[in-house]
Amino acid sequence: MSDIANWMKQNKVLAFKAFSATDASDLPTGWTKPSEFSLDAVAVYDGKQMTLFTDEVHRMLIKDKKTKTMTLDDLATFPFSDKTLVGYGSSKFDLPLLKSCYPVFKTINHIDLARIVSNASEFHYGDYARRYDLRNLATTNRRKQTAMPHLSLMLKPIALLSEWQRGLARNVIRTLAAEVELIAELYSFVMIKEELTIIDERTDKPVTVNCSFVRDVLEEE
Repeated sequence: MSDIANWMKQNKVLAFKAFSATDASDLPTGWTKPSEFSLDAVAVYDGKQMTLFTDEVHRMLIKDKKTKTMTLDDLATFPFSDKTLVGYGSSKFDLPLLKSCYPVFKTINHIDLARIVSNASEFHYGDYARRYDLRNLATTNRRKQTAMPHLSLMLKPIALLSEWQRGLARNVIRTLAAEVELIAELYSFVMIKEELTIIDERTDKPVTVNCSFVRDVLEEE
């Protein structure tokens, strides 16, 4: 078992990402009400096994990962209860969407890595929090994934929706798998090292930011 798999097992952490094929532009409330969206795919990663939940694809393999494909309804019985789910930008969309579909997610511990990163940037600059793209952040911190040959091939949200509508669900799910691996890599790195590298917008050079506050981070939403 790899170091990250051991760490995630010991700390009962699962990285996750949800996907909806609903087009926000078709909803009167746009992105503001995740409960109005359909749930079409979820990727969960424990550092060793990639578990993919979807009703569109019955079997997928992710490079260098033990992979299991399950139906969406299997989310209701998957052993989440004693785990902490870690996402990226998940407090605004992924978790609320899952909560609206499956009650089990209403009592699960949750951490949004994007908030940790934003808080770290606020401490660094001394004024307000910045937002960072997961792919760029992974590159800056030398975190890697194996689902895609290169990070540049990871589809962005608009492209994900387009691919799904074209019947290319596998491409979407592969991107989700790449994202949850990056989330796991970054989160474990930040928790262990208590630091993070960002590109300072004033100098355009990488700087290491202290993240010792992560010892007290836990969101129960």
